[in-house]
Amino acid sequence: MSVQILDKDIEIPFPHFLILKASAGSGKTYALTERFVQFILSEKLHHSSLRNIVAVTFSNNAAKEMKERVLTWLKSACLEEPKAMTALSGIISLDPERTKERACGLVEEILDNYSDFQVKTIDSFMTTVFKASAIDFGYNPEFDILMDTGALMDYSFNLFLRTVREGTPEAGLFEEIICGILEQKRQDASFPWDPSKLLLDEMRKIYGKLSSAGRKAKIEDCSEEIERVKEKIRSEVEELQHMVSESGLALNRNSAYPSVLDAVSQNRFSDLPGKPLKNPPVNKPDKKQPAMRTLYDMTADKWSVVVSLISVYTSFHARSYYTPYLRMYDIFREKIETMKRQQGKVFIADINRYLAEYLVS
Repeated sequence: MSVQILDKDIEIPFPHFLILKASAGSGKTYALTERFVQFILSEKLHHSSLRNIVAVTFSNNAAKEMKERVLTWLKSACLEEPKAMTALSGIISLDPERTKERACGLVEEILDNYSDFQVKTIDSFMTTVFKASAIDFGYNPEFDILMDTGALMDYSFNLFLRTVREGTPEAGLFEEIICGILEQKRQDASFPWDPSKLLLDEMRKIYGKLSSAGRKAKIEDCSEEIERVKEKIRSEVEELQHMVSESGLALNRNSAYPSVLDAVSQNRFSDLPGKPLKNPPVNKPDKKQPAMRTLYDMTADKWSVVVSLISVYTSFHARSYYTPYLRMYDIFREKIETMKRQQGKVFIADINRYLAEYLVS
């Protein structure tokens, strides 16, 4: 890539934006390094001291490589290597002697104040900004960043379980949640002998989805609608069963009618979603039997009503499936936040959220 991609320092207006779009290996890192060197060497750009400039990259390896390249540029200029001096003469307004002097001084400054040499990954940059404002977020500035959140989540959940004693509000909530989970459990699903493990697994998933956006759980209570739909399904299925038994028509072996009948009779409505409901309960008779065809049409119409109601139930079921877990999540989230502050811990995923909220407030 030609060094002439950058303007000379005296030609750069501020505020200033330069966007490079190029394929991998085409020299974007070279151009970024060149811009960094241009800024710290120039005497024409205001506030361009080393500590006022930060370069942000995606990985530790990229940050390390860029630091090495900046130092190589400066050392080459300090030693007056022709290639480096020619390249720098095109981007800064200094004579060769002053360029050498500035480069040598910057090498010494970097070695003496290495923390001012800021080439960071995105995560490390955000962490630095967060630490500067830690007190505003209610954290000790000496907090620890957790990459693995599992241990603290386990600890917070166990603290909640200690409060689940007979007669306590926590016990009532826990029992209600377990009942909700059992009601939604399909017949072929394994029995949750240890519901606490099931709850914790779901808490991890929900926390990962909602915590990064800083949102509380939005709990939608569909219990009344679900009960009304259940009653309608039960009533329509009873009428359908009567029609099928009275029609004298042969049962369709490819129909899910028997399993629907079984699920409704045993109050296992959670087994209904996902069933193949295309085929009606009975076989279609020959055209030469108009009376039987009429009975078939009536049965098929009633089956369509049942299928439609099951579709409505499925929608409510899907919307309410996580309601028990979401109710637990709000308590679980408060426990985690309390533990993080008490122990001086921060999840890596929290930092961007805290900063986003802080900057827009």
